[in-house]
Amino acid sequence: MNNATLMNQEELMAAAPSAFATQPDEAVSDRYTFLPTTEPLKVLQDCGWRAYSAQQVKTRKADPKTAKHIIRLRHEDLDVNNFGVGDSIPEMLLINAHNGLSSYQLRGGIFRLVCSNGMVVSEADFGTIHLRHIGFDSEEVMEASRLVIANSSKISDRINSWRNTFLNERESSDFFTDVARLRFNDPNEDLIQSISTPRREIDRKADFWTQFNVAQENLLRGGFSNQKTGRKVRAITNISRDINLNSSLWDLANEYSTNSLN
Repeated sequence: MNNATLMNQEELMAAAPSAFATQPDEAVSDRYTFLPTTEPLKVLQDCGWRAYSAQQVKTRKADPKTAKHIIRLRHEDLDVNNFGVGDSIPEMLLINAHNGLSSYQLRGGIFRLVCSNGMVVSEADFGTIHLRHIGFDSEEVMEASRLVIANSSKISDRINSWRNTFLNERESSDFFTDVARLRFNDPNEDLIQSISTPRREIDRKADFWTQFNVAQENLLRGGFSNQKTGRKVRAITNISRDINLNSSLWDLANEYSTNSLN
């Protein structure tokens, strides 16, 4: 699927069939209240959001028809031009499962077009709304939409601040070391070097936003060797781990940019 193209109904169902589940996993208790993902999805669509990508967890134990899934949506009024940070677009993340292991989450994200990478903004900056599987209030979903739209200018300002922030050599080295520690225990110099190595010429820049993107892409996509284990570092495909790593990286970047400005 082309990440720059809207998903139609068939593509969305093929990528995340569990989002269209009509009943919960058989393993959940009778107290579990089923709420289809299509309910908040419809409200978001009415608010101007459209799906651009989707995925679900591959599972052997639980029914794949009810597994955890994530849908990334973009708003018709938030594009590259009016977001104002060059090559990135704000997104809404709809996360859910029908197996009793996850609540609905609506949170903000960023999609960088040049590397087709989806980021997750931390709760502190974009906010997160958790929807319980007890009843359904469309107003909560509309509030999440308003929250992401309202906070997009705040995130735009944050990113533009990072574009005008330059770490010194020691700060940059410390940053990439701390980034590597988010995923690896006691990373050696080879791992840290891999995390800090740009994958394309356009990313050979010294500003902090570019360094953040280099770190994020390498941390999540892997593809380089871990000499301590003798194995190739795999891409992160687990939805929960992807979100946690992305959020932790955003918080870490906030700390470094703030300290650099002080």
